[in-house]
Amino acid sequence: MTLATMIVVGGCSVQAPAEGGASGTAPATAPPAGQEALSKFYSQKLSWEGCGPAGEAKAECAWVEVPVDYDEPDGETIKLRALKVAATGKSQGSLLVNPGGPGGSAVEYARAADLVVSPSIRRSFDVIGLDPRGVGESNPIECFGEERMDEMLSLDPTPDDQQEADKARTVAREFGQACQQKHPDLLPHLSTVEAAKDMDVMRGALGEEKLTYLGKSYGTFLGATYAELFPQRAGRLVLDGAIAPELSNDELNLGQAVGFETATRAYVQACVSEGTARWARTSTRACSRCGICSRASTRSRCR
Repeated sequence: MTLATMIVVGGCSVQAPAEGGASGTAPATAPPAGQEALSKFYSQKLSWEGCGPAGEAKAECAWVEVPVDYDEPDGETIKLRALKVAATGKSQGSLLVNPGGPGGSAVEYARAADLVVSPSIRRSFDVIGLDPRGVGESNPIECFGEERMDEMLSLDPTPDDQQEADKARTVAREFGQACQQKHPDLLPHLSTVEAAKDMDVMRGALGEEKLTYLGKSYGTFLGATYAELFPQRAGRLVLDGAIAPELSNDELNLGQAVGFETATRAYVQACVSEGTARWARTSTRACSRCGICSRASTRSRCR
C-alpha cells in the first residue's frame, strides 16, 4: 500500500440521471435492474451498537449481510463488519472510506476518522468503514497458524542465493495451498468486483442514493471499479494515490520503492538544509521535526 496523506482532496463524478425516484434515480434500496433477487440485501436494516472509542468520538458497529456468490443470491451468505463515526455536526450523509492494501481494514481506518479526513469533513459526514470480505472482521482469511506465519514473515525478502529463493517459493506455495484447504468456498469470491458490489449493498442499506467515497492506494482501484459497475450510483468519489491496474505486482512494488526512496531523500535533505539555515540556534526543534540530527552539536541534545 502506498503512503497516504491524511488530507481530503476534492473530486466529483458526474453522471446522467436514470429514470425514477425523486432525484432522478431509483430508490436507494433498489437493487440493480434485473437483479431483483438481491432486494433483501439492499433493504436490510442495520443495527448499530457502540464498539469503543474513535479518537475523541465514539464508534458504532453493525453487520451487513451479503451473498457469497452474487450469481446465486439465494445461496450462502456472509456478514461484513462496518464501523461508523458519526459527524460532529449536522450530517449530510455517509462517507465510506478504504485504506487500500488490498487487505487493509476499513473498520480500523474509519476508527481513525479524526486523522483520515479534515475537520470540515468530520462535521458534515458520518465516516464509515466496511471491512472487505476476507479482511479484518469480515470473515477473515487465515491460512497459517502463528508459528507458520512467523516463519513466512521472517524469510529474507531479498534472497541472496538459490537456496533462499527456493525456500521463499516453497513457503508461498504452501501458504496458497493452506488458504485453498481452509477456505474453499469463499476464496473464489474475494475479487475487487465482488467487494465493489458489497459496497453498493452497503450504500443501499444506508439509504444513500449515491455513494460518497474516499479510497487510498488500492482503494482507488476499488472505487474506480465501483464507478464502472454502478455509474448511476457513483456520487463524489475521491481517489487518492491511484494505482495503475495494468501493472504487475512486481512493477507496482518497484515503482513504490523508487517513490519511497525519492521522497525520503528529499525530506531528509530539506531537513538538513533548513536546520543549517534557519535552526542554527534551535537545534532541538530540528531533531523533533525531522527525527534526525544533522550537526554534531545537535546529536548530543537529541539523545
